[in-house]
Amino acid sequence: MLPPLFQAIGSDRHLSYDELCADIGEHPCGREAWSLYRTGFGGYCETRLDPQGHRLVHPARHVGMLESLRDERVLVFGTGPSALAAVGTVARMRDRLRLFTSPRGAEVLAACGIVPDLVVVEHRTAVDAHHAARHLRDANADPLGTASLVAAEWRTPRALLAGVPLDRLYVPDPLPTWGLWPATAVALAAAAGAARIGLLGIDLGSARQPDPVFAPLARLLGLLARLVSCETIDCAPGAARKPGWSVEGLEAMASDGSLARLRVRRRPAPTTAERLGAARQTLDRLRPLVERARHILTLGLRARAGWHVAGLDDAVSEILSWAGDRDARIDLQEGLGLSFLPRFWRTGIDSDLGRALWRPLVLAMHELTAQADRLDAMTKRVAA
Repeated sequence: MLPPLFQAIGSDRHLSYDELCADIGEHPCGREAWSLYRTGFGGYCETRLDPQGHRLVHPARHVGMLESLRDERVLVFGTGPSALAAVGTVARMRDRLRLFTSPRGAEVLAACGIVPDLVVVEHRTAVDAHHAARHLRDANADPLGTASLVAAEWRTPRALLAGVPLDRLYVPDPLPTWGLWPATAVALAAAAGAARIGLLGIDLGSARQPDPVFAPLARLLGLLARLVSCETIDCAPGAARKPGWSVEGLEAMASDGSLARLRVRRRPAPTTAERLGAARQTLDRLRPLVERARHILTLGLRARAGWHVAGLDDAVSEILSWAGDRDARIDLQEGLGLSFLPRFWRTGIDSDLGRALWRPLVLAMHELTAQADRLDAMTKRVAA
């Protein structure tokens, strides 16, 4: 199983370790996990940011969780060199493998006539999601359309899911994520009680030369190996080592018997009308703060234009103090999809900038007001 620590940190709803512990209590790996969050992810995974409002038009009719995978083995299939080299073996063993993958992984498998059990659709940023949708549009086939199940977060562009039958589509809820799909796939399998979880094609460089770009993911997979109660195995001998993941051959992930169809415990998803209503309520709650942000933005723009503007220090202190209102903080992050102001809450703003304090003020307040206007326009457009 998976302790609540993993999902709680990845939700970005806590600004300090003490605040986290007040919500979920202490955990033996708590400080290690919080340190990774701060140093590897900047204290802000952005897993609930939906600046494009994709949640308003997501086609899913259901949310849910995977049914029990007790005593089962799950192989998370990526697109690294080890997966490409072993895809023929995967094809031969398909009847004995439970496969979780990404949309790109599903493409690789489809080329060999393999249909995965679950495709996890998750993107680190809105830009990543946009490029994925464009890639699918330009592709000759849609591997998501034939997948047995597709788990797509609320932030997924509707165009990416156009070919997915609605009876195979769901939004994972709860979604244990730090924004990196291989770790999310591992977490979903662990949360469902898998006995053994393996990796193939999640190479992250090589054993001799790990790619530093993927260091946060390697550390996150190492954390998961400590948090879960199942065996964790890397089926790529030449891949970069992940702490806590033993190295074994692909045969270690083969089931001893036939595999039943993967199933989801489903609940009705919020309707489009309900999602629109929630967005409007967010805007109503934030209205006074948004108007204040417009005033602060005007001050910052005047300072940028060379005017002498008093009170920039006070304005900085004010926007940083908004972090103290947890409900407003969540509305700004998850409702408006803000990136800049939440990062300033975590890093602070250097008061030594002096007259140049207009820069962080304009950056944060422009995003806030623009996103409020965008969300307002989106709710009207979707409702029309």
